Amino acid sequence: MRQGKVKWYNGKKCFGFISPDTANESGNKEDVFVHSSALRDADIRFLNENDVVEFEDEVRNGKLSVTSLKLIKRNEESAKKFQERRSSFGDRGDRRDRSDRGHGERRPRRDDGEKKSGWGFWKK
Repeated sequence: MRQGKVKWYNGKKCFGFISPDTANESGNKEDVFVHSSALRDADIRFLNENDVVEFEDEVRNGKLSVTSLKLIKRNEESAKKFQERRSSFGDRGDRRDRSDRGHGERRPRRDDGEKKSGWGFWKK
C-alpha cells in the first residue's frame, strides 16, 4: 500500500484526490481519484485536506482510482476549520429548517375554477 496526503475532498460532490508520496509499480506519481464508496468501504465518514492516508489503487477508465483506503493521521488544523465552517451555517440560518414540513405534503389546489393555459399561469 502507498501513502499520500488528501489534496482535496468534497463531501457534497462525493469525490476528491490524493497526492501520493511515492510512485506505484508502473512509475506513475499522478494524483489518485478517491470516490465516496472507498470511504464507505473503509468506514471513514469524511476526509479533510492534508489527512495522511494509506491506499491501494488501480487504473479505471484510464485514470488512477483508489480501491482500498486507510486513514493514518487526521490533520487537526483542517478538521478544526471544517467544524468552524459547519457550525457557522447554523448561526446564519443558511440551511432550510425542514422540521415543520412533513414528507409528502402538497400545496393546496387552486379552487378558483380558472384553467391554466399557456404561459399565462405564472402572471397571477
